[in-house]
Amino acid sequence: MGFPQNDLEQRLAVIRPDDTVRGLVFNAVFNLTEKKLGVEAATRLREPFFKRSPVDFFSYPAIDALRLLYATSEALTPVYGSMEDAVRACGAAAVTHFFQSTVGQTLNRLIGKGDPKRLLSHAPTAYSTLVSYGRREFAVLGDKQVRLAFHGDMQPVQYHEGVLKEALSVVGCKSRVVGTPRGVTGADYVITWE
Repeated sequence: MGFPQNDLEQRLAVIRPDDTVRGLVFNAVFNLTEKKLGVEAATRLREPFFKRSPVDFFSYPAIDALRLLYATSEALTPVYGSMEDAVRACGAAAVTHFFQSTVGQTLNRLIGKGDPKRLLSHAPTAYSTLVSYGRREFAVLGDKQVRLAFHGDMQPVQYHEGVLKEALSVVGCKSRVVGTPRGVTGADYVITWE
């Protein structure tokens, strides 16, 4: 499938100056890069944005997060076989990093294992704590299927597919996540689990 040639530019064009992302998203990408490509590669990717690692729950410009996502995904493409899969891996890394934090561990204890519907019903709130932009809507489609609709979110569909699939993995469920783009800033995600 691949990304359109001007995909990043289109997404950067819709970011407002006050759109922010929590530092843990940056740190997750740096940690994934270090694990897969080494410390030097992670440092090279970090240096245009930060002298040292950002603070997990401080807010930083969304424009930097998007640029970092694309640069990192490009660097990780040989590891994952495609840019799309590298973007999914970055999304999954953000979830892993979040659930290693104190806030994430608390949320995991509150939700408990094996309750994906409950976890996903909290997705709109969880996203709102991590980014300042967009809104998300949750809808139940069946006993083991839900839909999340994203509005005003410039991240690529593959990123959120990685986030949502990894979130269900954390609660012990095997899942399938299918994202359908609705322009540059919207998408629907149908999540099914066993």
